[in-house]
Amino acid sequence: MTDSSAKSPVTLVSAPGKVLVVGGYLVLDRVHSGLVVGTDACLYAAVQTQAKAGLTSETSPSSSSTANTTIPIFVQSPQFESAWWKYSFDVESNVLTQNQSADNGTNGFVQVVLQATLGLVSQYKPAKLHQLLASSGSDGSGLKIVLLADNDFYSQRETLEKMGLDLSSASLGKLPRMCGTGTTLKNVHKTGLGSSAAMVTSLVGAILSHFGVVSQSDLDHSKASSEEARRSFRLIHNIAQYTHCLAQGKVGSGFDVSAAVYGSH
Repeated sequence: MTDSSAKSPVTLVSAPGKVLVVGGYLVLDRVHSGLVVGTDACLYAAVQTQAKAGLTSETSPSSSSTANTTIPIFVQSPQFESAWWKYSFDVESNVLTQNQSADNGTNGFVQVVLQATLGLVSQYKPAKLHQLLASSGSDGSGLKIVLLADNDFYSQRETLEKMGLDLSSASLGKLPRMCGTGTTLKNVHKTGLGSSAAMVTSLVGAILSHFGVVSQSDLDHSKASSEEARRSFRLIHNIAQYTHCLAQGKVGSGFDVSAAVYGSH
């Protein structure tokens, strides 16, 4: 799903969680099959271009303001405490650098995805990156990314207890969507729906779509039968699998990323 406005274009992409019914590591051998179900709970990545005052993404500044080669990037996950990171991406060397974070820590998944996807953008759509560079600066302009998740990805026990509600599905339905967790990303209790895979997939899709590497219309599953849509999904799947494995430091079965891209299968 995408949303945009004339002043501040935004690209929003969602990816579902997963429940494995049959399979696991056996599916790494092609003679075996598995069944994974995509959930209605999703992770969301919103990517926004924030230009300098007086500039738009279609407006180029004077040549004297283009000496800098780095694009500032701000990433925020507002459902968690101390969850924001500041990066810069050098369009000449294609190197991503973390400059600052709320707790002086890192987010390996986000960092790997940014490095890989922006590197891909530099190959497919270099003019788009230089256009963003021309409208970027130290005043907070550049690229802003917000990551959000549906409540089902995290335990809501403490939230329900604080609200004086019983631990039931009916009580869960009374919670606001994407409510705060009241804790850090490191300490949150997950429910096993594959939040990291869904986050990686949504972020890959949002960045590639935002810069036009894949078409926004191709991400509509109702049009997934076209050759161009299949190419877009395949590219997102391959980059998401690669970055998820790289961030984890191991090669898994990949069914969680596969479900985040293709849904139930």
